[in-house]
Amino acid sequence: MKLIDRYLLREYLLPIVYCLLAFCMVFVIYDLFDHVADFLEADTPAWLIVRYYLCLLAPNLEYLIPAALLLATLYTLWQLSRNNELTAMRSSGVSLYRLMSPFLSVGLAFTVLTGALKESVAPRAAQWAADFNANDFQAVKTRFQDDQHFYNSVGHRQWHIGRFDLREPGTLYRITVDQERPDGIPAWSIAAKQALWLDGEWWFFDVFRQDYNVYGFPVGPGGKIAGSRLGRAYPSFREQPQDFVDEVRSWSFLSTADMIRYLRARPNLSDEEVARKRFDIHSRLAMPWACLIVTLFGIPAGAQRGRQSALTGIFTAVAVFFAFYALTQVGVLLGKGRLIWPWLGAWLSNIVFLTAGLQMIKNMR
Repeated sequence: MKLIDRYLLREYLLPIVYCLLAFCMVFVIYDLFDHVADFLEADTPAWLIVRYYLCLLAPNLEYLIPAALLLATLYTLWQLSRNNELTAMRSSGVSLYRLMSPFLSVGLAFTVLTGALKESVAPRAAQWAADFNANDFQAVKTRFQDDQHFYNSVGHRQWHIGRFDLREPGTLYRITVDQERPDGIPAWSIAAKQALWLDGEWWFFDVFRQDYNVYGFPVGPGGKIAGSRLGRAYPSFREQPQDFVDEVRSWSFLSTADMIRYLRARPNLSDEEVARKRFDIHSRLAMPWACLIVTLFGIPAGAQRGRQSALTGIFTAVAVFFAFYALTQVGVLLGKGRLIWPWLGAWLSNIVFLTAGLQMIKNMR
């Protein structure tokens, strides 16, 4: 790494840290004013309060990080332009596009980081924060779900689960599975006291089976399967424990992979429902790129304001930030309303601001 890169990164990363910490503190303090009385009434331990706000921040970093990057980009370039450092660097033979590379590298790194958080940490953190809030700010040890129905339209199987813990969905109690023929007529059904997900397949214990003829009438009285007390594997059941959890969890708490699996398992959804859910999937993929795009947009905006006041840069950052997310909401209305393709609605703000940023960079002198 060249000396100039280290200098620019040092001048850039420090404002990012300050801006991000400031936005996080404002977010936490604003929420704390609403819940401080609830924490005192519930006698919530301090470490649980800290965990609650960490979990609450995780899904909101996709908004806080781009805002911090935009403000830090404008401030850093304003400082460099105001002190004529950009002019000195360019006079020494360093191109303006070369000077942009540390800023864009940081924007790309935060894009990858935000995307990874949204897929790994944010959905479960948001779920935990919602459960903690709903449980009057006390730790939730179990989340039992009773009488859960699940229909696999691809495998033509209807599941009825008496009880299972959403935190340990690999253990089911009082299960009935009805297998249908492609025409919807019952083929057979099994009932078991317990089912376990072991080594990638379902094992049922104490299994009772009933077969049906082609007209859907029972064949014989049915009976308990010999040896099923020790367990009987059903490798043909391709439903996974996460499928049952996804059926219960709010759509917004699912990861992108869970959303895709949810759609594939339900091909009979209406066109309107599919459009809305496809929009959400594309939105999950599009939002992390806001980190790179606002950085790309902020470079020419900051470099051109070196002779203006810092207050002007702040107002510019706020205006650009709200314009970006206002256009995002326009994309939501158009994409979910099927006025445009769902993918285009999700990527609309990215496309517009990427185009504007590239044009501004092209016009830089």
